Amino acid sequence: MTAENWDRVVEDVQQSPALDTWRGYMQEVYCRLTRRWFETAPSGRRLKTDLFEEAICLQHPMAEFPAGSLGMDGSISVVAKAKSNLGESNGYRLLVSDLRQSPIRPGALSSILSGSSLDHFETEEELAAGLAEVAAGLEPGGILVLTLDNPQNPLIWLRNHLPYRFLNHLGLVPYFVGMTWSRSQARRQLESLGLEVTDATAIAHAPRAPAIWLDSLITRWGGDHHGRFLLRAYLAFECLDSLPTRYLTGYYVAIRARQP
Repeated sequence: MTAENWDRVVEDVQQSPALDTWRGYMQEVYCRLTRRWFETAPSGRRLKTDLFEEAICLQHPMAEFPAGSLGMDGSISVVAKAKSNLGESNGYRLLVSDLRQSPIRPGALSSILSGSSLDHFETEEELAAGLAEVAAGLEPGGILVLTLDNPQNPLIWLRNHLPYRFLNHLGLVPYFVGMTWSRSQARRQLESLGLEVTDATAIAHAPRAPAIWLDSLITRWGGDHHGRFLLRAYLAFECLDSLPTRYLTGYYVAIRARQP
C-alpha cells in the first residue's frame, strides 16, 4: 500500500466518528503486551515501526515508550500528524522511511514494536524483506515484538479470501491488507534471520465489527460513563488468550523474538 493511500486513509479516519473506546482498547492491548515482553529488554533506544495510531488519535502504544524513542512510517503526512499529536516534550524522533529500506544502523536498537506493520505488502517476498530490515536493527540481547494479522482467525481468513474492492465498498475494510503469516511461518522466518523466538500468543479477542459499531453508538448517545463500561467489556475478552482456542479468536498473532 503506497504512502499516498495511507494519507487518504488517515484523512478518512479523522473525518469519521472518533471511536475513542475502541482506540483505548487497542492501546491497552498493546501496552499490556509490551510491558510484559519488553520487561527484560536492554536499556536503550526503542522503535515503533508505524505511526498510524499516533497520527489519528491520542490513544496509541507510544504513550508508554521511553523518552528518545523512534517512530517510523512511510508516509510524510502520517509522520507530520503523529509529530503534532505526540508533541516535543518526550524527545521522540520520527522518521519517514519504507520498512523494506530502513535507515537505522544495524544493532542500534534495544527493542522494537512492529505492530501489524508488515502485513500490508502485496507479496511474501516484500513481507520477508521488511522483517529482515526490521530485525537487523536489534542489538545483541534486543527484543522484537511482532504482530501480524492472524490467518487462523476465521474472520481474518474469510476477509483475506474475499475481494478487497468488495469489502472496501461495504465499508468493512477501510484500507488494503496484504500478506501475512501464521505463527509457525513467522517463527521460521525469524529463526532464519538468527533470532530466538521466546514467546507467542494471540491478542485482540474482542469481536471487531460489533465492538466498533457499539463504540460508534455509545459515542453518539452514551457518554463517558458508558464508554468506560464498554472498554472494560472489551478488555474482558483478553482472558481468551489463556485458552487453547486463542488462535481462533485473536485478530493478531504476537511473537516475541530475541537477538542472541
